[in-house]
Amino acid sequence: MISDEEIDEALLANISHEWRKVARVVGSAMIQLGSRRAGRNDLYFAERVARLAEKGFIETEGDLAQMGRCEVRLLQGQNGA
Repeated sequence: MISDEEIDEALLANISHEWRKVARVVGSAMIQLGSRRAGRNDLYFAERVARLAEKGFIETEGDLAQMGRCEVRLLQGQNGA
């Protein structure tokens, strides 16, 4: 079974410095991992996005419980870069 670390890596690879919908990030990561993600649905991937936010890797805008409405991006630098 695929590890949480592998899922997190795939999610981070699909998040940029521009805002993106969580649904897009999750869908892209799931496609990227293909059959290796067996047993892990979109809600599990969305939970991993929430964990990345809690750990300070990404920032969010909106309610993470609503994948189609919430957006994420990689943390911006202190100077806004």
